[in-house]
Amino acid sequence: MYPINEYANQSVKDRLIPKLATAELIGCFGLTEPDAGSNPDGMRTKAVDKGDHFVINGSKTWITNSPLADVFVIWCKDEAGDIRGFVLEKDSMPGITAPKIEGKHSLRASTTGMIMMDDVKVPKENMLNVKGLKGPFSCLNQARFGIAWGTMGAAEFCFHAARDYTMERKQFGKPLAQMQLI
Repeated sequence: MYPINEYANQSVKDRLIPKLATAELIGCFGLTEPDAGSNPDGMRTKAVDKGDHFVINGSKTWITNSPLADVFVIWCKDEAGDIRGFVLEKDSMPGITAPKIEGKHSLRASTTGMIMMDDVKVPKENMLNVKGLKGPFSCLNQARFGIAWGTMGAAEFCFHAARDYTMERKQFGKPLAQMQLI
């Protein structure tokens, strides 16, 4: 929701943010590409200005929630080679497919897939008001806070669980917490 809230026009915000906030709609963030990996400047996905709309062609990969998503924040290059963001909506924009990546061995808690865009017609109002790497990097920086807070919460839980265990577990008639190793 961050890129929509930060960079989309008011009509797109009003239409999508409430439904994303309640999970009536599921969203995803499409930056990584098969041939560019973690180098967003190397992306090949293109947006071509057709007057009253854009046409987007390209693909993204390793995108969390893409097979489930209704809303896609896509980063691509315009005709001038500038990175631009767009909000794509699966139900109203033909040409979007999002196959699931099967056979992952780690991080299986989330569904991961690709986003394939074949002549997707996107209204001008769905272009985000940001240009260059500032757009996707500002989104990634916001996400890093949540990742950091999540790991801190997990570490705190582990500390409390270990402490509780050593206080409750008895060995040689006394709690493990009284042993030298603990």
